Amino acid sequence: MSEQQSSADDLSEELTTAIEENPEAFATFVRNLDTVNELVEVAELGTAAMDDEMVTSLAGTGASLGELAETAASDDTRGALQTVLGALGDANSRGPVDLHDVLDGIRSGEFLTGIRYVLAIVRSLGRAVQNQ
Repeated sequence: MSEQQSSADDLSEELTTAIEENPEAFATFVRNLDTVNELVEVAELGTAAMDDEMVTSLAGTGASLGELAETAASDDTRGALQTVLGALGDANSRGPVDLHDVLDGIRSGEFLTGIRYVLAIVRSLGRAVQNQ
């Protein structure tokens, strides 16, 4: 008997034993295997459907995402985003602002500090747009 035939016989015995010992687990395994096969078929169809233009476009998108991730990874950008997002969350939890809140803000300095921060963002944005 060949080694390949022996391996097939061993596998057959192991499968028979697994089915006899725990048929429910084996049935679940078969269902999961069917799902995996379906996913492989979908992936194959998707791969076959992609043309060169799609691949080029996808590569360009990946490169753009890489540049965006690189920019977002800088300490300055991350800190600024955390500041702005924290302020947005705080403003959202406090609700709408009325004239009384604005006047109190001007007197406490928070309003002017926020305006200066927004102006710095607008100035940097304008510089970036001009340099494009």
